[in-house]
Amino acid sequence: MANTAVKPFKIRIADSELDLLQRKLELTRLPSNVAGEQWAEQNGVTLKLMEDTISYWRKHYKWRDEEARLNKMPQYITSIEVENFGEINMHFVHSLSPSSNAIPLLFLHGWPGSFEEVGKALPKLNAAGFHVVAPSLPGFGFSSCPNKAGFKHIHDAEVMHKLMSRLQYSTYVVQGGDWGAMIAWTIAHSYPDSVKALHVNLLSLPKPDFESEPEYTEFEKRSLRQHEYFDTKEFAYYLVQNTKPRTFGFAMHDSPVGMLAWMADKLFTWSDSYPWSPTELITWTLLHYLPGPTGGFHMYRENSATEMISGADADRYLETPTGVSAFAKEAEMVPQSWAEKKANVVFWQEHESGGHFAAYEKPEEFADDLVRFFPSIWKP
Repeated sequence: MANTAVKPFKIRIADSELDLLQRKLELTRLPSNVAGEQWAEQNGVTLKLMEDTISYWRKHYKWRDEEARLNKMPQYITSIEVENFGEINMHFVHSLSPSSNAIPLLFLHGWPGSFEEVGKALPKLNAAGFHVVAPSLPGFGFSSCPNKAGFKHIHDAEVMHKLMSRLQYSTYVVQGGDWGAMIAWTIAHSYPDSVKALHVNLLSLPKPDFESEPEYTEFEKRSLRQHEYFDTKEFAYYLVQNTKPRTFGFAMHDSPVGMLAWMADKLFTWSDSYPWSPTELITWTLLHYLPGPTGGFHMYRENSATEMISGADADRYLETPTGVSAFAKEAEMVPQSWAEKKANVVFWQEHESGGHFAAYEKPEEFADDLVRFFPSIWKP
């Protein structure tokens, strides 16, 4: 019989692991033949950024302080049985609202994010009447990795629904960005009686058939240009992680500086001029490096470019009331007219700033959208 216990969880990285990390940083070998100092759009992260961040990491950064900060979020772990895959140990934040009639909200991150993304918005969401459940996706962070190939979004959806059921939430709302948006859409399709509303801040859909071409706003035209640029100029990361995640994982698992470079490239390129501090860059890196980054890479292999939007690209129309927050620098956001062909879109809010990591970059605006949308739909 599967273990259904829900146990409190605290992050506690072993001293030996931190000592090894420090030794690796002291032995860092950086290339001297770097061509120019152009930013990521031209040639990736710069030598200066890496030198400065590594220096800060060695001399000033304190993981134990960050660990204590993260542990202020109430975290738990439980085992979820998935047919044909055995048990997945699921790590999650479960932060309760003082409200007596709070709305259960499932918050789903993506890559290269983590449960950390919800942290800034958490106080406002709790105060506004949301019980927030923010898991580490299977294979990410402190959740275990599926033990064999074939773990698709439909299985992620099964895990998340079973987690909410384990917490006694028979009905709930779900929010997602990046992978989380695609998994959230799949959950809404798979469990329509339980998911009362869906909100996403990334929406990647094939163009629907139109009798005549819609009129696009300037915001939508810019979004389409960004989507095309992303697909043609920024997609190499996906191809690597999709085709050889295990091989790639050896390099990143062993090299904290390699993981930092890979992470910083995405954080700077995909956000909207967010002023990433050295501490933020390092902590986001370590939330992948310390537990092991390979599981997160494997999600790309398990879900092909088509399957990435399998829920969103399903033939059936999504009846679940759907909200969309379109942030100006999100790389994958389609026009409203496209979304309305695929789903029951009842909330659409555009933001003139903010990027891929909306909950972290723009926590006030992000939380405001959820507070405006979900209570207008929720009926327990």
